[in-house]
Amino acid sequence: MNSKKLILYSSVFAIQGLSNAAIPVLPELAGKGNASPAISSLLYSGYFIGALLTLLPFGILADRTGNLKVAGLGITLTVISGLFISFSDNLWVLGISRFVEGLGCGAFFPAAFSILSEWKDRQQSLGEFNFLLNAGLAAGVFFSGMLAELGIKTAISIFTLLAGFSFALFLREAWKLIYSDNSGRKKEKSGASDIRDSSGEKPENQVTFKPGEYLEKSGKAFFESGFWKLWGISVLLYGATGLLTSNYADYSAGFLTKPELGLAISASYVAAMLSSLAAGRTRADYKSIVRAGVILTAAGILLSVKAPLLAFFLIGAGGGAAVIGLVAAVSRISSSGVAMGLFNTGIYAGLGLIPVFGSLFIEPLGYETVFLGSSLALLIILFIKIE
Repeated sequence: MNSKKLILYSSVFAIQGLSNAAIPVLPELAGKGNASPAISSLLYSGYFIGALLTLLPFGILADRTGNLKVAGLGITLTVISGLFISFSDNLWVLGISRFVEGLGCGAFFPAAFSILSEWKDRQQSLGEFNFLLNAGLAAGVFFSGMLAELGIKTAISIFTLLAGFSFALFLREAWKLIYSDNSGRKKEKSGASDIRDSSGEKPENQVTFKPGEYLEKSGKAFFESGFWKLWGISVLLYGATGLLTSNYADYSAGFLTKPELGLAISASYVAAMLSSLAAGRTRADYKSIVRAGVILTAAGILLSVKAPLLAFFLIGAGGGAAVIGLVAAVSRISSSGVAMGLFNTGIYAGLGLIPVFGSLFIEPLGYETVFLGSSLALLIILFIKIE
C-alpha cells in the first residue's frame, strides 16, 4: 500500500470514528446542569454545520494549494478538536470543538475524494475508502457505548490517538516531499514549475486568484455538465435516509428497546461497508450502481414499518453502493477539489435539512405516511437520466 493511500485510509476511519464516538454520550458531555435535548442537539449539529459550511471553500482551496495539503489540514483540525473534547468539560469549548471537528471533515473529504478519483483503480479505492468510512462510524458508536463505564470520553480519546497516528503519517509524507524538493529538483527563479511535483499535484498557479470568476465558472459547470442532477440525487437519497433515522427512535419507542434500536442502526453501517467493497469491485457501470443503491434504499425505508433490522440493512447497503457510483459519475465530469466539495455539500445538505423539513409533515400525516412518501420520492431518481 502506498503512503498516500495509508494516510487517507487511516484518516477516514479515525475522523468518522471520532465524530460518532460523541453521539452515545451527548447528554453526559452536556453536563448534569445542561442535560437537555436542545444542548445535546447543539453538540450533535455543530459537527455537521462546520462541515456543511466549509466543504466547498476547502474544495476550492484544495485546487489552489494541492489536495494532500488540505487533507492534512483536515487531519490536523481533527486531532486538535479531539484533544479539546477529551480534556475539557466546558460547554463552550466542547461546542466550538465539535464545530472545528466539522471543519476538519470539510477540509478532508473533498481533497481525499479528489485524490482517489485520479487513481487508475479509483472505483476499487473508493469502495475501500467508503468501507473504512462506515467502519469508523460503526466503531465510534459501538466502542463509545461499550467503554462508557470506563469513562464517557474513553472512546473519544482512543479515536483522537488514531487521528494522531494519521497526522504523524502525514508529517512523514510532507517531510519526504520537502526533502525531495530541496535535494532532487531544481526550481525555476520564479518559484514555479511546469511539471507535477512528487505528490502528483500541480504547483500553485501564479496567476492572481479571482473568486468571482472562479465561482462563475464553477456555477456554469454545475448547470451545463449535468452535475446538478448528481447533486440533487445525493440530497434526495441521503435526506430520505436521514429523515427516517432521525425520527425512528420516537416512532419505534413502543416496539423496540434501545439495544434493539442500536443493533438495527449499526446494521446499516455494516451493510454500507459490505456494499462499498462490492460496488468498488464490480464490473457494473456507475449508472447501474446508483440505481441499485436507490432501489435498495427505497425498499429499506418501505420495510421500516415492519422489519427494522432488515430495513436498516437495506438502507445501509443502498447508501454505501450509491455513493461509489455517484463519486465515479462526478469524477467523469471533474475530479477537482471544488467538484468533490460541491458533491459532498449535497450529502450534508440532505442529512441536515431534509429531516427538519420532512418532520413538519409527521404531526398532520403520521410517521408511516411520511416514510412511505420519502420511499416513493426516491423512486423518482430512477427516471433521471445520468450522463
